[in-house]
Amino acid sequence: MKPERINGKQIFWLLLGAALVLLAAMLPAANSGQHGPEIYNPGADVKAQISTVLKTAARENKNILLLFGGNWCHWCHRLYDLFEVDKQIKKVLAERYFVLLVDVGEKPDQPLNRDLVDLYRVKGFGYPALAILDKTGRLLCSQSTGVLEKDKGHDPAKVLAFLQIQVGH
Repeated sequence: MKPERINGKQIFWLLLGAALVLLAAMLPAANSGQHGPEIYNPGADVKAQISTVLKTAARENKNILLLFGGNWCHWCHRLYDLFEVDKQIKKVLAERYFVLLVDVGEKPDQPLNRDLVDLYRVKGFGYPALAILDKTGRLLCSQSTGVLEKDKGHDPAKVLAFLQIQVGH
């Protein structure tokens, strides 16, 4: 009995199938670090952080910006990165805000800071979501960041305008 010969078409499909299997095996590893370093601390006591910041906020006449989200959220990372790299936004934040990150958790059955999500009225917004408190801790504004997006990120002009409006610029 002679062994069957494999033709070029069969080789092509075998190689394509092997490449797809290899690619599928590599995807979870490639995606595991796609969001960069962890920016949210799931163990943070945000209520205590707000309380501490309020003591300084009144003295320095600054608002408090709460950035709700999670380390799993690529839009949260994009907005946080914009806060860090855009010179105008970074300046407004440094001069007029204290920024606190509020981790909402990763698992629906184990949410984090749900009381703050409700208190600061960001429930149902999606993430990231923003809440602005005045220097006394009073809620000034809750904002879905979807309206601040442009293409695959947040529009620096919209974000800057939003931040400036909240401090009366």
